[in-house]
Amino acid sequence: MRKLYGIVFSAVLLIGNARPTWAQNLGQYPFGTSVALYDVNAAGVAMGWGDVNGDTQMVGVSLFGPHSGQWFKSGISSNGVAGEGGAIAGTGMIVGTIADSSGNARAYAWTADHQVGIDLGTLSGDIGSSAFAISPGGTMIVGLSYGDSGSTPVVWTLDADQRNGRQVTTWTIQTLPTGGLEQTGQVWPGVTLIYWGCYGVNDRGQIVGDAWSENYDEIAIIWNPLPSGRKWRIDRLPHQSSSGGHKYTEALSINNEGDIAGDMNLGEGWCDSNGVCTDLPALWRMESPQANAWKLVELTTLSGAPVGWNTAWGINNVGDVVGVSVDAGGNSLATRWVITTPGKPMVLGFPGDWSQAYQVNDFRIAVGFYGFDNGPNQPAAVAIH
Repeated sequence: MRKLYGIVFSAVLLIGNARPTWAQNLGQYPFGTSVALYDVNAAGVAMGWGDVNGDTQMVGVSLFGPHSGQWFKSGISSNGVAGEGGAIAGTGMIVGTIADSSGNARAYAWTADHQVGIDLGTLSGDIGSSAFAISPGGTMIVGLSYGDSGSTPVVWTLDADQRNGRQVTTWTIQTLPTGGLEQTGQVWPGVTLIYWGCYGVNDRGQIVGDAWSENYDEIAIIWNPLPSGRKWRIDRLPHQSSSGGHKYTEALSINNEGDIAGDMNLGEGWCDSNGVCTDLPALWRMESPQANAWKLVELTTLSGAPVGWNTAWGINNVGDVVGVSVDAGGNSLATRWVITTPGKPMVLGFPGDWSQAYQVNDFRIAVGFYGFDNGPNQPAAVAIH
């Protein structure tokens, strides 16, 4: 999982081909000098990570409505483990990763109207955990739990009980199956996939993520819910596309239609023997819900060539995919694709010399960050038309 974390200021944005569009003033960031936005819910509330008086915390901002431009912070220190994304549900619950007193990562959930959040815990015997995504309806959180010998894919499910006449909700952690793919040589000769993580979940209970080795040999995974709703079946996502096989793949986000955004490698690894690293934006289109069948589609880069670091980070339910791509001049820019025309990438038009988009909601508001030269990342939000 490769997520950068960013920085902040005030921003008004325009769309890619210089055609003006809805421009969002994010307001002056009041807590520090840096921030990046990672997710936005249907209500137009975005979350990210920001510098809060020298400390990194989960933060957020309302993009429209009576509280437009108003920022809020969690008040909980990340203790240096921020930068692994995070997400916000339609309910307003935000998830991410902080550190405990021993410096181990801890999956954490909170809402802006509560000063104290929820430590989501780990699997028994593990020392840490991370939360990467929450379903739009706010009933499932996904991530990983880790120990000394690797990590395990997990889901936290929301349970409600009656106690003393009151309804009490709790989050219960559950291990997701690895289906034998963790066994040495099962995927590649001599390779053991010891690290597992989940990075996206939809309201149907479908979860996407990947598994990787110490050498970053990597495969994209989907977990489909069984009829009981409390267990999942694992499947490896296709790595064959129209141009042939891609050895390594990552699945990073899934919409309610079952379409998946992510990336894939070029050649035998993420980087070649000369240290040149390349990845390509990827889309897995749902072909048959009954058969749980997907087709791997290569998204075209801004340059039109398979060059540079290009990733599809987010996807909404109306066909937009957002991420980052390298143009013909070697610039990394926030990019949007449409699932029906994957060969026509468009620059989102964030300001700055470089930019990246992480997610887009169903009202087609994309969020991310941008920057100038070696300056800090600054928050970005723009409506796609």
